[in-house]
Amino acid sequence: MIFAYFGVKKVHNKPIEKKITSRILLVSVMGALLTGCATKTPSAPPMTDQAAAFVSYGRAEMREDKVVFINESMNLTSADPNYDAFWHEYYPYETELKKINDQRIQLIRDYNFNYETMDDNIANNLAERALTIHKKKLELLKKYYEKIKRATSPVIAARFLQVEYRINLLLDAEIASKTPLAEKK
Repeated sequence: MIFAYFGVKKVHNKPIEKKITSRILLVSVMGALLTGCATKTPSAPPMTDQAAAFVSYGRAEMREDKVVFINESMNLTSADPNYDAFWHEYYPYETELKKINDQRIQLIRDYNFNYETMDDNIANNLAERALTIHKKKLELLKKYYEKIKRATSPVIAARFLQVEYRINLLLDAEIASKTPLAEKK
């Protein structure tokens, strides 16, 4: 997956042991991306407890890997005066991002559920939801760019945007590669 590290990882410059787990199933569960819908789209049925636990575990692992990646990419050490200020802003960002990603996962599940019966209304509804989610993510990035810039510096805030952009590109490419394009029925 995106953050496949082997052996020892460092979180906030403290080593931790990391076991590699397969995230292929997680990606396939999340795996059909967006296309659109304006009237009520039939929702995918609730996940089984086992599937929900698997997705939850996989997402927690991905967030852990992301923190390691961000820590390494931001190149801030605990001796840096901006270190605590950055992480003070980053964790609330991640909490808000998780809520948006919850909506994205539901959208992906709904896309998968409706793929075989896709019509113009379903496609339009899914596309509108996808655009709304994308807009929310951009607004969240702008909000936290400003917060991180005030708490640290414009350079650190810009680096944060670059790192988030790279992570999102990798994740989007992986999801898109597993998602069939909508077909005209």
